[in-house]
Amino acid sequence: MNRNLSEMNLKKRPLCFLIIFFLIFLLLQNFLLAENARHEDKLDKEFLIKFGEDFKKTLFSPKDWDKKDFLTFSAVLGTGVLFYAFDQEIHDWVQDQRSSASDDVSGVVSNFGNGVFLTGLIAALYASGELSDNNSLRRTALLSLESFVTSGVIVIGLKFIGGRARPKTGESKDTFHFFSTKSSYNSFPSGHATSAFAVATTIADQSENAFVDISAYSLATLAALSRVHDNKHWLSDVFFGSAIGYFVAKKICSLNRDQNSARLEVSLNFGENSRSFSVILCF
Repeated sequence: MNRNLSEMNLKKRPLCFLIIFFLIFLLLQNFLLAENARHEDKLDKEFLIKFGEDFKKTLFSPKDWDKKDFLTFSAVLGTGVLFYAFDQEIHDWVQDQRSSASDDVSGVVSNFGNGVFLTGLIAALYASGELSDNNSLRRTALLSLESFVTSGVIVIGLKFIGGRARPKTGESKDTFHFFSTKSSYNSFPSGHATSAFAVATTIADQSENAFVDISAYSLATLAALSRVHDNKHWLSDVFFGSAIGYFVAKKICSLNRDQNSARLEVSLNFGENSRSFSVILCF
Protein backbone atom coordinates (compact mmCIF):
# COMPACT_ATOMS: atom_id res chain seq x y z
CA MET A 1 0.00 0.00 0.00
CA ASN A 2 2.79 2.44 1.00
CA ARG A 3 4.64 1.57 -2.18
CA ASN A 4 1.60 2.40 -4.31
CA LEU A 5 1.17 5.72 -2.54
CA SER A 6 4.83 6.56 -3.14
CA GLU A 7 4.51 5.76 -6.83
CA MET A 8 1.42 7.98 -7.08
CA ASN A 9 3.28 10.83 -5.39
CA LEU A 10 6.18 10.48 -7.82
CA LYS A 11 3.78 10.65 -10.77
CA LYS A 12 2.19 13.81 -9.38
CA ARG A 13 5.48 15.64 -8.94
CA PRO A 14 6.05 16.51 -12.63
CA LEU A 15 2.51 17.92 -12.83
CA CYS A 16 3.00 19.98 -9.66
CA PHE A 17 6.33 21.15 -11.02
CA LEU A 18 4.76 22.38 -14.28
CA ILE A 19 1.84 24.08 -12.51
CA ILE A 20 4.15 25.93 -10.11
CA PHE A 21 6.49 26.92 -12.94
CA PHE A 22 3.55 28.33 -14.92
CA LEU A 23 2.18 30.28 -11.94
CA ILE A 24 5.60 31.75 -11.13
CA PHE A 25 6.11 32.75 -14.75
CA LEU A 26 2.72 34.49 -14.93
CA LEU A 27 3.38 36.24 -11.63
CA LEU A 28 6.74 37.56 -12.76
CA GLN A 29 5.40 38.56 -16.14
CA ASN A 30 2.66 40.66 -14.54
CA PHE A 31 4.94 42.41 -12.07
CA LEU A 32 7.90 43.04 -14.38
CA LEU A 33 6.04 44.81 -17.16
CA ALA A 34 7.08 48.33 -16.27
CA GLU A 35 9.12 49.93 -19.03
CA ASN A 36 11.64 52.36 -17.58
CA ALA A 37 14.86 51.74 -19.47
CA ARG A 38 16.02 53.61 -22.53
CA HIS A 39 18.56 50.98 -23.46
CA GLU A 40 17.42 47.83 -25.25
CA ASP A 41 18.74 44.66 -23.61
CA LYS A 42 19.27 41.82 -26.07
CA LEU A 43 20.94 38.42 -26.07
CA ASP A 44 23.55 39.44 -28.62
CA LYS A 45 27.25 40.14 -29.04
CA GLU A 46 27.01 43.33 -26.98
CA PHE A 47 25.49 41.39 -24.09
CA LEU A 48 28.23 38.73 -24.24
CA ILE A 49 30.92 41.41 -24.11
CA LYS A 50 29.21 43.09 -21.17
CA PHE A 51 28.74 39.72 -19.51
CA GLY A 52 32.48 39.08 -19.71
CA GLU A 53 33.23 42.47 -18.20
CA ASP A 54 30.73 41.98 -15.38
CA PHE A 55 32.10 38.51 -14.72
CA LYS A 56 35.65 39.83 -14.33
CA LYS A 57 34.59 42.79 -12.19
CA THR A 58 32.57 40.51 -9.90
CA LEU A 59 35.40 38.02 -9.40
CA PHE A 60 37.91 40.76 -8.58
CA SER A 61 35.53 43.01 -6.64
CA PRO A 62 37.04 42.11 -3.21
CA LYS A 63 40.10 44.24 -4.06
CA ASP A 64 37.83 47.29 -4.03
CA TRP A 65 36.01 46.49 -0.78
CA ASP A 66 35.68 49.26 1.77
CA LYS A 67 35.22 49.06 5.53
CA LYS A 68 31.49 48.37 5.22
CA ASP A 69 32.12 45.49 2.81
CA PHE A 70 34.66 43.89 5.12
CA LEU A 71 32.27 44.20 8.05
CA THR A 72 29.55 42.48 6.01
CA PHE A 73 31.99 39.75 5.00
CA SER A 74 33.01 39.25 8.63
CA ALA A 75 29.37 38.95 9.72
CA VAL A 76 28.61 36.39 7.00
CA LEU A 77 31.76 34.42 7.73
CA GLY A 78 31.10 34.43 11.47
CA THR A 79 27.53 33.22 11.02
CA GLY A 80 28.68 30.48 8.64
CA VAL A 81 31.36 29.32 11.08
CA LEU A 82 28.72 29.18 13.84
CA PHE A 83 26.52 26.97 11.64
CA TYR A 84 29.56 24.83 10.84
CA ALA A 85 30.16 24.23 14.55
CA PHE A 86 26.64 22.79 14.93
CA ASP A 87 26.31 21.14 11.51
CA GLN A 88 26.17 17.61 12.86
CA GLU A 89 23.60 18.35 15.56
CA ILE A 90 21.38 20.25 13.11
CA HIS A 91 21.71 17.47 10.53
CA ASP A 92 20.73 14.78 13.03
CA TRP A 93 17.74 16.79 14.26
CA VAL A 94 16.45 17.48 10.73
CA GLN A 95 16.76 13.83 9.73
CA ASP A 96 14.84 12.77 12.84
CA GLN A 97 11.97 15.07 11.82
CA ARG A 98 11.66 13.73 8.27
CA SER A 99 8.38 12.21 7.16
CA SER A 100 6.70 11.17 3.92
CA ALA A 101 4.87 14.51 3.88
CA SER A 102 8.05 16.54 4.29
CA ASP A 103 9.70 14.43 1.59
CA ASP A 104 6.88 15.33 -0.82
CA VAL A 105 7.16 19.03 -0.04
CA SER A 106 10.93 18.98 -0.32
CA GLY A 107 10.69 17.15 -3.65
CA VAL A 108 8.76 20.10 -5.06
CA VAL A 109 10.53 23.10 -3.51
CA SER A 110 14.01 21.74 -4.27
CA ASN A 111 13.24 22.36 -7.95
CA PHE A 112 13.58 26.09 -7.35
CA GLY A 113 17.32 25.56 -7.02
CA ASN A 114 17.55 23.13 -9.91
CA GLY A 115 19.61 24.42 -12.82
CA VAL A 116 17.23 23.03 -15.44
CA PHE A 117 14.20 24.68 -13.82
CA LEU A 118 15.96 28.03 -13.43
CA THR A 119 17.31 27.95 -16.98
CA GLY A 120 13.78 27.30 -18.22
CA LEU A 121 12.42 30.21 -16.15
CA ILE A 122 15.11 32.56 -17.47
CA ALA A 123 14.49 31.44 -21.05
CA ALA A 124 10.72 31.88 -20.63
CA LEU A 125 11.17 35.40 -19.25
CA TYR A 126 13.43 36.38 -22.12
CA ALA A 127 11.17 34.86 -24.77
CA SER A 128 8.18 36.63 -23.26
CA GLY A 129 10.09 39.91 -23.34
CA GLU A 130 10.92 39.37 -26.99
CA LEU A 131 7.36 38.49 -27.97
CA SER A 132 5.86 41.44 -26.09
CA ASP A 133 8.81 43.75 -26.88
CA ASN A 134 9.16 44.41 -23.16
CA ASN A 135 12.67 45.38 -22.15
CA SER A 136 12.08 44.90 -18.41
CA LEU A 137 11.46 41.18 -18.91
CA ARG A 138 14.48 40.81 -21.18
CA ARG A 139 16.67 42.74 -18.77
CA THR A 140 15.57 40.66 -15.78
CA ALA A 141 16.22 37.46 -17.73
CA LEU A 142 19.69 38.52 -18.88
CA LEU A 143 20.78 39.75 -15.45
CA SER A 144 19.45 36.51 -13.95
CA LEU A 145 21.53 34.59 -16.47
CA GLU A 146 24.65 36.57 -15.57
CA SER A 147 24.10 36.00 -11.83
CA PHE A 148 23.27 32.32 -12.32
CA VAL A 149 26.37 31.56 -14.41
CA THR A 150 28.82 33.74 -12.49
CA SER A 151 27.84 32.36 -9.08
CA GLY A 152 27.83 28.86 -10.56
CA VAL A 153 31.43 29.17 -11.73
CA ILE A 154 32.50 30.36 -8.27
CA VAL A 155 30.72 27.46 -6.60
CA ILE A 156 32.23 24.85 -8.92
CA GLY A 157 35.69 26.14 -8.07
CA LEU A 158 35.04 26.06 -4.32
CA LYS A 159 33.55 22.57 -4.51
CA PHE A 160 36.64 21.27 -6.28
CA ILE A 161 39.07 22.96 -3.90
CA GLY A 162 37.25 22.10 -0.67
CA GLY A 163 36.09 18.57 -1.40
CA ARG A 164 33.84 18.46 1.65
CA ALA A 165 32.06 15.15 2.25
CA ARG A 166 28.29 15.20 1.90
CA PRO A 167 26.33 14.09 4.99
CA LYS A 168 24.93 11.10 3.07
CA THR A 169 28.43 9.57 2.93
CA GLY A 170 28.28 8.95 6.67
CA GLU A 171 31.53 10.84 7.18
CA SER A 172 31.81 13.65 9.71
CA LYS A 173 31.23 17.33 8.99
CA ASP A 174 34.98 17.88 9.31
CA THR A 175 35.91 15.53 6.45
CA PHE A 176 37.50 17.22 3.43
CA HIS A 177 38.98 15.55 0.34
CA PHE A 178 40.73 18.49 -1.28
CA PHE A 179 40.67 18.80 -5.08
CA SER A 180 38.17 15.99 -5.47
CA THR A 181 35.92 15.60 -8.52
CA LYS A 182 33.59 13.07 -6.90
CA SER A 183 30.01 14.14 -6.29
CA SER A 184 30.12 12.68 -2.78
CA TYR A 185 32.86 15.15 -1.91
CA ASN A 186 31.56 18.44 -3.29
CA SER A 187 29.19 19.40 -0.50
CA PHE A 188 30.59 22.89 0.09
CA PRO A 189 28.93 25.15 -0.90
CA SER A 190 25.44 24.16 -2.00
CA GLY A 191 24.92 24.74 -5.72
CA HIS A 192 21.13 24.63 -5.40
CA ALA A 193 21.15 27.32 -2.72
CA THR A 194 23.54 29.48 -4.73
CA SER A 195 21.49 29.25 -7.93
CA ALA A 196 18.18 29.82 -6.15
CA PHE A 197 19.38 32.99 -4.45
CA ALA A 198 21.24 34.29 -7.50
CA VAL A 199 18.04 34.28 -9.57
CA ALA A 200 15.71 35.29 -6.71
CA THR A 201 17.91 38.25 -5.76
CA THR A 202 18.04 39.45 -9.37
CA ILE A 203 14.27 39.23 -9.74
CA ALA A 204 13.72 41.04 -6.43
CA ASP A 205 16.23 43.73 -7.42
CA GLN A 206 14.50 44.38 -10.73
CA SER A 207 11.00 44.29 -9.26
CA GLU A 208 9.46 47.16 -7.33
CA ASN A 209 6.72 44.97 -5.89
CA ALA A 210 7.07 43.73 -2.30
CA PHE A 211 4.99 40.61 -2.98
CA VAL A 212 7.38 39.50 -5.73
CA ASP A 213 10.38 40.17 -3.47
CA ILE A 214 8.94 38.13 -0.60
CA SER A 215 7.88 35.30 -2.92
CA ALA A 216 11.25 35.11 -4.65
CA TYR A 217 13.26 34.99 -1.42
CA SER A 218 10.80 32.59 0.24
CA LEU A 219 11.07 30.08 -2.62
CA ALA A 220 14.85 30.42 -2.64
CA THR A 221 15.00 29.79 1.11
CA LEU A 222 12.78 26.71 0.83
CA ALA A 223 14.92 25.37 -2.01
CA ALA A 224 18.06 25.89 0.04
CA LEU A 225 16.69 24.27 3.20
CA SER A 226 15.40 21.30 1.22
CA ARG A 227 19.03 20.34 0.59
CA VAL A 228 19.55 19.89 4.33
CA HIS A 229 16.28 18.00 4.62
CA ASP A 230 17.23 15.66 1.76
CA ASN A 231 20.57 14.84 3.38
CA LYS A 232 22.46 16.41 0.47
CA HIS A 233 24.20 19.22 2.34
CA TRP A 234 25.15 20.52 5.75
CA LEU A 235 23.48 23.73 6.92
CA SER A 236 26.72 25.71 6.59
CA ASP A 237 26.98 24.59 2.93
CA VAL A 238 23.51 25.99 2.31
CA PHE A 239 24.20 29.23 4.17
CA PHE A 240 27.41 30.02 2.33
CA GLY A 241 25.87 29.01 -1.01
CA SER A 242 22.92 31.33 -0.40
CA ALA A 243 25.27 34.17 0.52
CA ILE A 244 27.33 33.70 -2.64
CA GLY A 245 24.23 33.73 -4.84
CA TYR A 246 22.85 36.81 -3.08
CA PHE A 247 25.99 38.95 -3.15
CA VAL A 248 26.99 37.98 -6.69
CA ALA A 249 23.53 38.96 -7.95
CA LYS A 250 23.63 42.23 -6.02
CA LYS A 251 27.03 43.05 -7.50
CA ILE A 252 25.96 42.32 -11.07
CA CYS A 253 22.76 44.34 -10.69
CA SER A 254 24.71 47.28 -9.24
CA LEU A 255 27.19 47.17 -12.12
CA ASN A 256 24.35 47.42 -14.60
CA ARG A 257 22.66 50.22 -12.68
CA ASP A 258 25.90 52.18 -12.92
CA GLN A 259 26.00 51.65 -16.67
CA ASN A 260 22.50 53.07 -17.04
CA SER A 261 22.76 55.89 -14.52
CA ALA A 262 22.32 59.53 -15.39
CA ARG A 263 25.04 61.09 -17.50
CA LEU A 264 25.62 64.51 -19.02
CA GLU A 265 26.62 64.85 -22.65
CA VAL A 266 27.85 68.14 -24.06
CA SER A 267 28.54 68.64 -27.76
CA LEU A 268 29.62 71.41 -30.10
CA ASN A 269 28.73 71.25 -33.78
CA PHE A 270 30.19 73.51 -36.45
CA GLY A 271 28.83 73.51 -39.98
CA GLU A 272 29.49 75.67 -43.01
CA ASN A 273 26.47 77.86 -42.31
CA SER A 274 25.59 76.97 -38.75
CA ARG A 275 26.96 76.48 -35.27
CA SER A 276 25.24 74.71 -32.42
CA PHE A 277 25.77 73.86 -28.76
CA SER A 278 23.80 71.09 -27.09
CA VAL A 279 23.48 69.61 -23.60
CA ILE A 280 21.82 66.21 -23.19
CA LEU A 281 20.96 64.60 -19.85
CA CYS A 282 20.39 60.84 -20.13
CA PHE A 283 18.85 58.92 -17.25
